[in-house]
Amino acid sequence: MNGFCLKMVIKECNMKKILPYILAISMVIAFLIGCEADNPPSVFDPDKIGEPTPEIMSIIPSDSSLAGIGEITIIGRNFSPIAESNLVYFDKTRATVLSSSETEIKVKTPNIIGDSINIKIAVQQAYLFSNIKNYKLIAAVWEFGGFNEYDDAYALACDSDENLYVSIKGKKIIKVTPDGERQVYSPDAGFDKASGMKMGPGGYLYFVNILSYIFRVPPEGGKYEVFTALPGGAFDLDFDVNGNLYCGGSGNAIYRVKQDKSNEVVAEYANVYIRSVRVFNDYVYIAGEYTGTDPEAVKRGVWRNKILSAEGTLGENELVLNWDALFKKRLLSINFSADGEMYVGTDAPEAIVVFQEDGSYEGLYPGVIQPESYALCWGNGPFLYVSRRGENPAQKRVIKMNMLKNGAPYYGRQ
Repeated sequence: MNGFCLKMVIKECNMKKILPYILAISMVIAFLIGCEADNPPSVFDPDKIGEPTPEIMSIIPSDSSLAGIGEITIIGRNFSPIAESNLVYFDKTRATVLSSSETEIKVKTPNIIGDSINIKIAVQQAYLFSNIKNYKLIAAVWEFGGFNEYDDAYALACDSDENLYVSIKGKKIIKVTPDGERQVYSPDAGFDKASGMKMGPGGYLYFVNILSYIFRVPPEGGKYEVFTALPGGAFDLDFDVNGNLYCGGSGNAIYRVKQDKSNEVVAEYANVYIRSVRVFNDYVYIAGEYTGTDPEAVKRGVWRNKILSAEGTLGENELVLNWDALFKKRLLSINFSADGEMYVGTDAPEAIVVFQEDGSYEGLYPGVIQPESYALCWGNGPFLYVSRRGENPAQKRVIKMNMLKNGAPYYGRQ
């Protein structure tokens, strides 16, 4: 074979070796060109300028608010006047924006607790988050006194020093100091538990337990004594400004008991089982359940009777609230704030319902408290104590709530 032929053979062999590579490279180039042709135009506009970055200047209240129920106002600039366009975060939790303008955002605080929570804001169409402000969220509701399902708390009372008294199943009354320390106040109350308790004249702790007797524990604690017998059973009690004690229960009446232990029926409530008694603004209020057969009768409600004299005589029965027309759950307890709002404890999902004088109402602290609210006891300041019960033993607790307002006076406290 001559030299020319040899060169041609070598060239042909080399072409066979590199041809697959050439084809592969050509396919890749064609694919890339095709993809580029199929791509949509870019949405990025290099000339577009985003909305200004939001800036937080101050917060009202400046230091802290209550978790889950508080409302704060964020002052700043570059906010959106459209509330939904402002995303306000407390650490990683997004808050509910109530209203907004370009310089203010009002939000409801989330139910998280912390001493140094980072608040920041994102505004739609703005590329960056705002600066960060540290804030404190304080518990509005918390468990108090270390009670659990084994304690099984029922009635509550509070004295003028903010000591809380808790009746627990098993014939004991526990005293809890304001800082949460517990001690046995009455080691043998002579009954299973109290259904209702109030502080009374002379520092005595008065209580009833559905039977036809009133009991009391001396000022320094210890064994109970029978104060007086009643014409019928009593579930709850309260004092007026003149030292008269009013109570009611299965006896279908309000009994007035004087400090000399004399008593009499001062209001008839036929077929009404009285569950809660509270004196407010010169009236005796009761909450009860109708047990008769009249289909037209109010099934569950709140009634009141005007206190007509220092002797404790009462006026006619007045219906205040037809509870059954609004809720088909039990009405367990009532109390009042100093400004006249009525608080109703219930086993409804709302747990506590607040009624205004005009009849409007709303659930207290939605999403923060749980039913059932067996007893409501206001302290001397803004704190409301709740004996929380229920079918689930694990939820039986004593709850302390910051109400941001005072309760109505308890005339038995001295």
